[in-house]
Amino acid sequence: MKKFLKLLILSITLVTLVSCKDDEEIIACPDIYVALVANINYVDGSGKDLVFVDNPIYPPENIKMYKVLANDQTMPISFTIIKNEKFLAVNLDKVENGTFYIELKPGVTDKITYAAKIDESSPCKDYKLIDIKQNDALGQYEGKTQIWTLKK
Repeated sequence: MKKFLKLLILSITLVTLVSCKDDEEIIACPDIYVALVANINYVDGSGKDLVFVDNPIYPPENIKMYKVLANDQTMPISFTIIKNEKFLAVNLDKVENGTFYIELKPGVTDKITYAAKIDESSPCKDYKLIDIKQNDALGQYEGKTQIWTLKK
């Protein structure tokens, strides 16, 4: 019985020591909700900014964003105007496919569709934005600035 007990203790110790590696990185995923955000700006066909210039065609303070609910009612969606970096930060629903609308001014509204997927390479397995379409035209993504550019 003593030999068995010693063998059991030795086995447990070895398993414990071998299973712990010092070089393994510990990842702490946030317990709070982290929004899926799209950073968006509008330019014309020649690349001129239409929102964040001295006399914009679409003043950022007049822009509205909303989604349409199942009962055809509209619900505003949250976004932030980031003037110094020249983009609108839009908080999106964490879904694989979503739709919302950007009203640049009365009578000028774009239907925006987006696709997202769970990023399997991320240790926290959160959604990552894959593409954005403006009235079925694919937006341009700039990885360095992380801004989606839409053309008018």
